[in-house]
Amino acid sequence: MTERMSSRRISAGGFTLIELIVVISIIGILVSISSSRNNLAFERSKDAAVMVQLGHIRTAIHQFALDHDGRFPENLEALSPKYLSRPVLNWTGSRASGIVAFDPVTGSVRLHGVSGQSPEKTPDSRGRPYADY
Repeated sequence: MTERMSSRRISAGGFTLIELIVVISIIGILVSISSSRNNLAFERSKDAAVMVQLGHIRTAIHQFALDHDGRFPENLEALSPKYLSRPVLNWTGSRASGIVAFDPVTGSVRLHGVSGQSPEKTPDSRGRPYADY
């Protein structure tokens, strides 16, 4: 009887292989879920940065027009350093990138693709085309 009790005490102190496999698989599932959410948050932050940059550019254009009797600047380079702290560079979103196109007649700013030919129709991380920014 003492041999039987001592063998139970030895095996009662640890985890079984099945328990370890279940715990490790649950941890793996949780890690994969959190990493995909982190990736989505990173993509959305890049798209938000593009929208904020466009907002700054549009505000600078309107401020320029207010200071110059309603006339828009000839190009975006005319906005820095007085209206923009840095010159306008290319934009980089989560799923596309390109150039910032400016129309000096209407004062509108649009995101164009790398070739610069047409507004970027690629959808961002939320499904909204960059051309709609």
